[in-house]
Amino acid sequence: MKHVSLLSLCLGWMLAGSGLAQNEARGTLYGRLEGAEAKLALEISIEHGWHLYHGPTEKDMSPDGAIGKPTAIELRGEGFEWGPFEFPKPDEVEQKFTEDEPATHIRQHHGTIVICVRGKAKPGASLDSVEAAVTGLTCQDDGVCVPYEETLKVVGRGPDTLCPAGAAPPPVKPSAPEEEDEGLWLFLLSAVGWGLFTLLMPCTYPMIPITISYFTKQAAQRQTGTLGLSLAYGVGIVLVFVLIGVAVGPLIIPFATHPVTNLVIGGFFLLFALALFGLVNLQPPAFLLSAAGKASSQGGYAGVFLMGATLVVTSFTCTAPFVGTLLSTGATSGGLGTVALGMGVFGATMAVPFVFLSMVPQRVKALPRSGEWMHVLKVTLGFVEIAAALKFISNVDLVWGWGFLSRELFLVLWMGIFLVAAIYLFGLIRLKDESTTEISPGRMVAGLLFALFGLYCGYGSLGNSMDPIMTAIIPNYSGRLASATGGRGAPEAAHTIIKDDYEGALERARSEGKLLLVNFTGFT
Repeated sequence: MKHVSLLSLCLGWMLAGSGLAQNEARGTLYGRLEGAEAKLALEISIEHGWHLYHGPTEKDMSPDGAIGKPTAIELRGEGFEWGPFEFPKPDEVEQKFTEDEPATHIRQHHGTIVICVRGKAKPGASLDSVEAAVTGLTCQDDGVCVPYEETLKVVGRGPDTLCPAGAAPPPVKPSAPEEEDEGLWLFLLSAVGWGLFTLLMPCTYPMIPITISYFTKQAAQRQTGTLGLSLAYGVGIVLVFVLIGVAVGPLIIPFATHPVTNLVIGGFFLLFALALFGLVNLQPPAFLLSAAGKASSQGGYAGVFLMGATLVVTSFTCTAPFVGTLLSTGATSGGLGTVALGMGVFGATMAVPFVFLSMVPQRVKALPRSGEWMHVLKVTLGFVEIAAALKFISNVDLVWGWGFLSRELFLVLWMGIFLVAAIYLFGLIRLKDESTTEISPGRMVAGLLFALFGLYCGYGSLGNSMDPIMTAIIPNYSGRLASATGGRGAPEAAHTIIKDDYEGALERARSEGKLLLVNFTGFT
């Protein structure tokens, strides 16, 4: 009965940690690339009287938990999707350390073995970039064990008989594109949300009577209907927003994550919040309004196209904060194409209701009349914009290392902002010229939601864990660490930290026999 001693295994692992072990197996890596199909053959020659354990997992090595180290292979190189490793049939032997304990079974290989793997190559991929990092444990039959470690590169095609024809190569996994698609859909969904918010803002309402008056006049003058004009009106709105994105996007893309950009955007959010509170009066330059108004007074397709531009110009004070957010987010996540697509979706969201009104002017009577509800919405969004401004200022604080807006302070400020907003919605505080009538059920529900969210921010400021979305939004450092260390920041770490050198960190972890924690979150 063959068995391996526990002492020999421990001695092998001690040799591995000291760096004195020598491989008792030698590998050669062959590879073939035929169109989109790729095949690797790893030929391992094991010294006579030694064996190498089966792999690639512990379960493959031993179904009942015998002690050993499976032969594992890590393939590196861009442009390939590999299937499972195909090991040859192993020898199965008993492993027993004492006569009293039951025997376990372990699988191992002798002589020369060939491990195959098949896959698909992406266009332009080359086998020259492929490496195979092989780790395992070679043991003498009834003797000592030493580690087996090699990193191999492809040296040629190898004999045709190395890997017989097997199963078809696995399909390329679509995980990365799916993740990209998910991020794009979330971005486009946010564009729709910002567009809907803008439609509720008061600066878009002056365009409603203008739209009705214009298309009523056009319908009286034209006997062929106004469908084409209505569609041109919508296209005009969308194209102007896309042109804004294309014109401003290239300026934002190189600086989308720069702290100065975040500081400017945060300042604009504060300015627009003051405008929504009524402290500042913002409006586009008079010459732009005059030029857009004169252009839209023309008839035909050119007139309605330019009237769409008029809507964009007149709604500037409402759209600017939302457009700025879209431009920054799109530039960071996808570039100019994503910016243009997001602006197109934003413009289309704004255009659809106005196109509908232009086609059926009498429907305007069904719209809710402007009144106190619109004023309340405007003031409430002012609180939201102050909270958004703090997020951009927090990004600057993180990158430049100011250290004044910690996790706790950020959450306390958000708690205060949203609780004051809730108090306003409950009608406990009122601005000048606001009525003293009772609040509506919808306003009460909105106030309750703001209050609950403010309390949730307070819960997080006490050091409690928060949901993944809030964890991603709030700063990643605590003010408690600075106070606990006399203002010196975080206490000295008990583990080694290596910045911006993954390969060096990986080599250090391997040499010390430790796990490697990779933090790739960055600052913002």
